[in-house]
Amino acid sequence: MAFVALFGGGPILALTAFCIVRLMMLEEPERGARVRYLIHRLFQHYIGMLRKLRVIDVEMAGAAKLAEGGGRLIVANHPTLLDVVLLVALIPRAQCVVKSELWDSLMLGQLMRAAGYISNALPAEEMLLLCRQALEAGNHLIIFPEGTRSRPGEPLRFRRGFAHIATLLNAEIQLVVLRCNPPMLLKGDKWWQVPARRPRFQITIGNTITATDIGVEEHRSLTTRKLVRHLEDYYAEQLANG
Repeated sequence: MAFVALFGGGPILALTAFCIVRLMMLEEPERGARVRYLIHRLFQHYIGMLRKLRVIDVEMAGAAKLAEGGGRLIVANHPTLLDVVLLVALIPRAQCVVKSELWDSLMLGQLMRAAGYISNALPAEEMLLLCRQALEAGNHLIIFPEGTRSRPGEPLRFRRGFAHIATLLNAEIQLVVLRCNPPMLLKGDKWWQVPARRPRFQITIGNTITATDIGVEEHRSLTTRKLVRHLEDYYAEQLANG
């Protein structure tokens, strides 16, 4: 029932509620903001439904840190299929960098575009401009640097896209660690495969850093590599201790 609500409700909302928002709001910035807030509220209710049905438990630590300062990159590991739903439910002013499969999806692509999300398949300059505009507007930009869900038993490998954005825009990075115990909805799992006991999702909001905190190298490419390695080590340590 929960999956029908999530994957069936998205296309229905794209054709109804979000169309109404687009018709009522003529200016693009305001229209996108209203759609994103509506998604935020819907995801809040969705997670609330899962908790009331006792499908999952959710624990959060450090959520107040998200209210500090302006727009920043929300960088998180990506263990399960529900990660983006959990983060958008937590963050009212959230934009997402989404993979091209979602952007081009017949069912969800219209929703991605209406919300003003950013495709990771855009040319680099256009993508950077949109990220700059999102951060300057005070929005938090959610990025999963793995590019897809983590592979169980394998070390995390981050792509450099987030590091290029962080160094070129001198953006703050909000570190978020996601855990799920027992594991559920992992890479390669079928949606109907559920563990024997109720999974507990843990969302830990860590510190905020910038590339300069790690150390700026003579060449920016070296700085991005250093930042990627630093965060890979950080998440490996956090997850090993979790």
